[in-house]
Amino acid sequence: MQAIILAGGFGTRLKSMVSAVPKPMAPVNGRPFLSYLLDNLNNYGFQKVVLAVGYQKESIINFYKNRYKNIAIQYSVEEEPLGTGGCLKQAMELIDEDYVFVLNGDTMFDINYHEMTKLETLSIACKEMYDFDRYGEVRMDSNHTILSFEEKSFVKNGYINGGIYYLPKNIFSTYRLSKKFSLEKDFFEKYMYELKIKAYLSNAYFLDIGIPQDYKQAQEDFKGSKALFLDRDGVINVDYGHVHTIDKFKFTDFVIELCKKYQKEGYLLIVITNQAGIAKQLYEEQDVIHLHEYMINIFKESGIEIDGVYFCPHKPEDCCDCRKPKPGLFLKAIQDFKIEVKDSVVIGDKLSDLEAGYQAGIKQLYLVPSKYSIYPVNFDYKKLEV
Repeated sequence: MQAIILAGGFGTRLKSMVSAVPKPMAPVNGRPFLSYLLDNLNNYGFQKVVLAVGYQKESIINFYKNRYKNIAIQYSVEEEPLGTGGCLKQAMELIDEDYVFVLNGDTMFDINYHEMTKLETLSIACKEMYDFDRYGEVRMDSNHTILSFEEKSFVKNGYINGGIYYLPKNIFSTYRLSKKFSLEKDFFEKYMYELKIKAYLSNAYFLDIGIPQDYKQAQEDFKGSKALFLDRDGVINVDYGHVHTIDKFKFTDFVIELCKKYQKEGYLLIVITNQAGIAKQLYEEQDVIHLHEYMINIFKESGIEIDGVYFCPHKPEDCCDCRKPKPGLFLKAIQDFKIEVKDSVVIGDKLSDLEAGYQAGIKQLYLVPSKYSIYPVNFDYKKLEV
């Protein structure tokens, strides 16, 4: 399956809370809202997503590049505002299947995409709601063919347009349309009786972050993630000692499959590493940042999304709170991503890695074989077979 996500809007109503990034990139518990949409599509087996971008497009392109987990990412760039219809028509040129799903980049509607494809026709996912006036009502006949899109007014009980469309790729080919047009007003409403649009009814979770109140709600609804915390040297890459250049960075034999397993089970992937070579002046902080960018991109090529990387630049004698076995970086990541420690896991090649996680409240601790000596600790851990 393939999808287009409309991610080029200005987000005017949300500017009081999020002004530095486009609306789909609004941070929700430390992650862009768009990542949650892509997670959902990835879980349903989507292989390709076209991001229709415009306003502040660089922040989206630079973040996602050409892959997110198992999804290939392409971009359709609006050089000028084209409206929802115009930008969609342009993005359709990158679709190479007969049908495509279209999503709004500021709305989460957790429908069953596989079920919706069974309609095998132009359709709109509709959500039943009660006592609403923020959305217009979608009216339909007994066969769920849409009859009208009503203007916003108070409705005791009805259906709204949930912002997910299932469209034939050639849907616009037989219509005379201007370069700029609204998908909803200038196309769906104007040609409704010719199009014979079906409604796919779903009571699944729905949230539109377009207003501050619902953006705040997203922070609550999407909290409580579980995470896999990974040490770097010795777990992600072979530990040659103070690895800081790409030519010395060799992935371990087990880490790719390990990360795929945990990512498939819904874990965030977070790297926490001591990098005392910075304080020892063996290399610069920028060297570490550059190496981590390389690491993240290689993971992406394998369909793995690294959600966060934290490193401590200090020497042991600096007695900082961020150097393992101190839990400072774990605690920061837990706060940044609203992580549930009881469901999370730490994998390290030194007991100091596990000790830091244990002090942060994480009890699922795994040690991979390493050259480092074992010393007595006051917590339980398991050896990871790799």
